[in-house]
Amino acid sequence: MRHRTAQRIPRSERGAAMLVALCLAMVFAISLSSYIALCYTSLVMSTRSVMSARSAELAEAGVEQALYSLNNNDWSLWNASGANNMTATLTMTSSGLVPSSTSPAPLNFGNGSTGTVVVTVTNYQSLNPGIQSQGLMTLPQGSATSGTAVTQVSRTLTFNYLNGPARAPLFVNAVAATSGRVRFRSAGTVDSYTSNPHHLSTFQDYSSLIAGYSAVVTSQYTSLFSASVRLNNAVVKGYAEGFDPYYPGSTNWLSYASAAQLVGSSTPPAVLIDSSRILTTQAPYQPVLPEAPQPPGPSFQTLNPAYWPGGVLSASCSLGQTNPASTTPFYYSCFGINLGGTTTVNIVGPTVIYSSGNVSISGTAGFVLTTQTASLTIVADSGTVTLGGHGITNTNSLSTTLLPPLPKRVAVIGATNPYAVTFSSNQPLPFYGVLYFPQAAIQVTGNPTLCGSIVGASVTFQGSPTIHYDLSLRYPDANLNDAAFTCITAPYTVNSLVSSVP
Repeated sequence: MRHRTAQRIPRSERGAAMLVALCLAMVFAISLSSYIALCYTSLVMSTRSVMSARSAELAEAGVEQALYSLNNNDWSLWNASGANNMTATLTMTSSGLVPSSTSPAPLNFGNGSTGTVVVTVTNYQSLNPGIQSQGLMTLPQGSATSGTAVTQVSRTLTFNYLNGPARAPLFVNAVAATSGRVRFRSAGTVDSYTSNPHHLSTFQDYSSLIAGYSAVVTSQYTSLFSASVRLNNAVVKGYAEGFDPYYPGSTNWLSYASAAQLVGSSTPPAVLIDSSRILTTQAPYQPVLPEAPQPPGPSFQTLNPAYWPGGVLSASCSLGQTNPASTTPFYYSCFGINLGGTTTVNIVGPTVIYSSGNVSISGTAGFVLTTQTASLTIVADSGTVTLGGHGITNTNSLSTTLLPPLPKRVAVIGATNPYAVTFSSNQPLPFYGVLYFPQAAIQVTGNPTLCGSIVGASVTFQGSPTIHYDLSLRYPDANLNDAAFTCITAPYTVNSLVSSVP
């Protein structure tokens, strides 16, 4: 029997095989370690991206905190930084932002990550504050790259009033009723224009050449038995409310007569009521904003008994700053206004009158704005308001003072007490301004021309008025031309934030 012997591999070949195996193991180890490093780097980058997004969210929360403090004048969480600035360092907790100085338990965003916000409000007492909010997120444990000292990521949001309006729009509709109806008993005309087309220092007066189709006639009346807006034979170049409580999707709950028109720029000539111009929102947007119970500026001016017998304004006089360059309003308080006969009160600068009694203008009496800087706000705190006579006249013109009469310069507003308001001015010139009585019924008699906006609990037109709605009322700003609205505390808004690059 033959025996076969195993063939022996030479030592040199065994060494080569082991070397190959070792090389392959090293390649696999290097590849695996590189892959692990790549995965870790990807994890770090994705974690930083997530933390960056969260820091932006924290910055937004800081902006909201700043808006709350501005709108409520509540600076309990803040520290003064200079004469006009406020700063707050806040920690995000499970119940919201809390001052970091109180050492609160921070919200754990996962793996030990926490967040803080540093917010600064500049010029916080002015009409044009600025906001800068920095959100900072600590990186989770183990997510910092080797050799770096970076332990936080941050995003900063900045708001400057130059980037957009700092206050919410006040008068967004041509005619609006907050709880009752809008009724044209006979006829009338409603259209729109823009007194400040570029929102800068370029102004224009109303003319048929610039008339537009953006006026809105609306009501928040929601009765099941009658239309909220009754046009009768009025012509509206714009939009009108037509909500149907029975059929919310329909467009036929607008009351109108055979000669009424509701049209837009592209409405065919044969169409009198353009259904695309009927708004069907049950609660159309009409802000009801609080009014300042006391003047935000200096104390009331001393009253001259010759003009204010018994504390009632009833004699011819001049009110406001005599310095034409001054933009600071003069504030007056009285027990009522009773202008009759030929009494004329000249407004020579920004003027605010708080009246705790009846307001009455009759005969050919009235207020006259005589200078480029003149503006007038009448706050009727109680009593009835009857704006007859020559009412309030603005004598500015492009040919004389290089400034047209602006609706932003005149406001007659009522506080929360529901007293009746009647507008029956027989002045030869249009009324440029706004009537704001969200708690009172407004009656407009005769055939006046109004450039501006009317807001009442209900609004009734007994005659055939002409209303030119100024679109500039939708864009409040801190310009001198808004002086008449400083007594209405419109909330601050932010519509253009500038974000830092992460």
